[in-house]
Amino acid sequence: MSSPPSARPYRSKRHRPCDQCRSRKLGCQTGDGIPCQRCRTARIDCTFDNPPPKRARLSEPLSFAVPSMDDMPATSQDGEGTFARDASHFKSPSGSVEPQFTSFELGPVSGPSPASGILLPTGSRPPTQFVQSIDRLEHGYAQLFGASAESDPWLLRHCRFDDSGMKYFYKVHFRNAGGVPTAQRIPVHFMISSGDLSAGAKEETRVSTGQATREHLDCLVPPEYGRRLVALFVKYVFPALPVISRSQLGLTTPSYQLPEQSALAKVPLHLLAAIYASAFPFVANDDYLCVLNTYHASPVQRLWRLVYELVCEEIHTPRLAVLQAALLYIHQQPTDEARYTTADTPFIWSFVGQIVGLACSLGVHIECRMWGIPAWEKRLRRRLWWAVYAEDKWRSLLMGRPPFIHPAEWDVSDLDEGDFLIGPRQGFSTSSCDTEIPFRYLVNLARIAEEIHETFYTLRASQVLNANFDSSAELGRGLLEKLNTWYSTLPETFRLPNWSKSVHGQAPYPTSIHFAYLLLVVFVYRAMLRPMARSSSPPMIFDLEEMSANSPLPVDDPAMDFADLSGIESLPEMPMSDVSGTSELTLHAAEKCATIVVNFTRRLTPSDFTGFWYSWSRIGFATASNFLMLLLVQAPNSAHATRGKYLVESWLQVLRCQSQSFPLVKLGLARLDALHWAGLEDTFVLPLHVREAATNFEEDRPIHGVA
Repeated sequence: MSSPPSARPYRSKRHRPCDQCRSRKLGCQTGDGIPCQRCRTARIDCTFDNPPPKRARLSEPLSFAVPSMDDMPATSQDGEGTFARDASHFKSPSGSVEPQFTSFELGPVSGPSPASGILLPTGSRPPTQFVQSIDRLEHGYAQLFGASAESDPWLLRHCRFDDSGMKYFYKVHFRNAGGVPTAQRIPVHFMISSGDLSAGAKEETRVSTGQATREHLDCLVPPEYGRRLVALFVKYVFPALPVISRSQLGLTTPSYQLPEQSALAKVPLHLLAAIYASAFPFVANDDYLCVLNTYHASPVQRLWRLVYELVCEEIHTPRLAVLQAALLYIHQQPTDEARYTTADTPFIWSFVGQIVGLACSLGVHIECRMWGIPAWEKRLRRRLWWAVYAEDKWRSLLMGRPPFIHPAEWDVSDLDEGDFLIGPRQGFSTSSCDTEIPFRYLVNLARIAEEIHETFYTLRASQVLNANFDSSAELGRGLLEKLNTWYSTLPETFRLPNWSKSVHGQAPYPTSIHFAYLLLVVFVYRAMLRPMARSSSPPMIFDLEEMSANSPLPVDDPAMDFADLSGIESLPEMPMSDVSGTSELTLHAAEKCATIVVNFTRRLTPSDFTGFWYSWSRIGFATASNFLMLLLVQAPNSAHATRGKYLVESWLQVLRCQSQSFPLVKLGLARLDALHWAGLEDTFVLPLHVREAATNFEEDRPIHGVA
C-alpha cells in the first residue's frame, strides 16, 4: 500500500526510504514530496511496505569491521540536515557484526594500473551507469577531484556508486564521471557540494547592485528581442567562439533560427545576458532590431555589468554557464571610445587566470568522450576547453605573460565535425553540423602560438636566443613551415585573395583568423631580428642613499662624460659576415611580411569590420606597429632604412584611414603617433643612415597630434 502523498524530511529513523530505492540501494530523494524523484521518473509506485531489518542488540563490544560506505550520512535534494541512510551490517550466525569486506582478492586491476594488484569486490556495484549530466545536477555544483586532491581518485574508484554514478553523503557527495579508468585514462571523480555551503563566500565577494534578476534583464531586453539577439549570436559569434549549446536552445540547424522563449527561460541569467551583449554589435543585420536600436539607447554596458556581477557571485558555485559567460565577457568590445587607444589593465590577464582556474575546477581540461554524460555536454565541454586554451595562448603571447596552461596538464583531443553536431550523433549529416567552422582553424593556430612562445618568448628561451642568430634563424624556419602548412589546410574559399568573396551573405568571420595568422608570422620574424643588432652596455648604477657624504659624485671625472663615448651611435649593426647571407635574406623576408600586413589592413572593407573580432586583436595592431618601427630603427644600411621608413609611413596612413570605421586599430595608431610626437631621435639611439631617413620622413608627413 502506498503512503499518502505528503511532504516529509528526506530520511530519519521515522522516515525510511521507499521499497524500490532500498532494494536497489539508491538514495531516495523526496524533497518535493511523495512519490520520490526516482519513482516519479520511472513512473512506478512509491511504496513503503517492507520495513528494514531490525538491528541486533549487542551485549559485547564490537570487533573491528570495515564499514560500508553506505554508513556515511547523506543529504536530501533540499539540503536538510538529516541522515540519508541507516547503518546496517551483515549478521553472522552468532549474531555478531561481520565486516562487509572480509578478504581481498589478488587479480588484474582495470584501466592503466599494473598487471596485478588489490581488487576490491564489486558485487553490489551496478554493472552499468546511466547517462546523467554533471553540469545540471539538482543537488549541488560539481568541482573536479584532481590526481593529487585531498580525496584520492584511486581510492574513490572503489566507492559503491549508484546507477547514475552518484554516492550520497551529507551535504557533499561524490560523482563518478563514468567510462574511466581505461588505458591511458585516469579515474575521474567530482565533488558535488550543496549550494548553501558557499552562501557566506558568495556574500563576501558579492558586487551586485540588486538588479541582477531576470525581471531586470527582461526590462533591458524584452524576450521577443532576446530571441532575435540569440539568433544573431549563433550566426555571427558562434562560428568564431562556439561556447554555447545550440541543441539546448532548441536550435536544430546551423542556419538563422529564432529560439523559443521557453528555451531562453531555462538559460542561466548571466549566460543569457552575455549572449545578448555579444550579439548587440550585429543588430544592423536584423531588420527588426536595427530600427529599435536607432531610437533606443543601447543596453550593452548594463548587460556586461550584469554579467560581471553574477560571474563574481556564481564563481563560488560554478556550472558551465559561468565559464561560458566569462569567456564571452572577456571578448566584449570597448563601449568608451577612449578605451580603444589605451592598453588593457592587468585585470584582463588576471581574469584569464580566473577563467583557466574555473575551467580546471569544472574538469573541462580532461577528455570526456567516454564519460557517462549527455552528448551535448560532451561537445560543449570540449569546445569550452579549446576556447579557454586559445584564450590563454593568444593573450600569453600578445601580452608577454607566462601561460597558465601547461602541456602536461590536459588531454582533450582535437576538435572534429562531431563536436559541432546539433542534436544526437545518429542524426549526423552535413546539414546538422558546421564542417568548416573557423574556430577550429583558430585553435590550430593557437597550438602554433604556444610553440612560438615556448621557442622564442619564454624567459629562458629569450635569454639563450637573443644573441644567437643562427639558432634563431633555424628555429624560425621550422615555425614558418608549420604556419605555411596550417595555411594550406584552409578551404580554398578561406584563402587570400578569395576570403573576401567567401562571405557573401554570411558572417565575414575569416578576416580575424587571417589577421591572427599574420600576427604569428610577425612574432617569428621579430624573434629572428633580435640577434641582428647589438645591445648597448647597461648604464652604471649609483645609489644616492648608500653613498656617504664624503664620497660626492665624480662630476669632474672625464670617465663620466658620456658624450665622449665612441661607437654608441652605431648600435644597430647587423652581422652580415655570414657566408650564406642568411641575415640579409631574413631581413628581406621580414620586410615582405610587413608589406603583407600593411596591404592586408588596407584592403579591409566595411563588411570585414562588422564581423566578429577577438578582443585581443586590438593588441595585434599595436604589435604590428611595433614590428614596423623595429625594421626602421634596426635597419643596417641606408637601403633598408629607406624601405623601413616607407613601410612605417604606409602603415600610419592605413591606420589613419581605417580607424575612422574600425576602432580596433586605434591602439596601433596611438602607439605609432606617440613615437613621432616625442620624436624618433629623442626616443631611439639611431645610426646616421636611419636618422637621415627618419628626418626625411618627419619632414614629409603631415603634423598630427596625439589624442
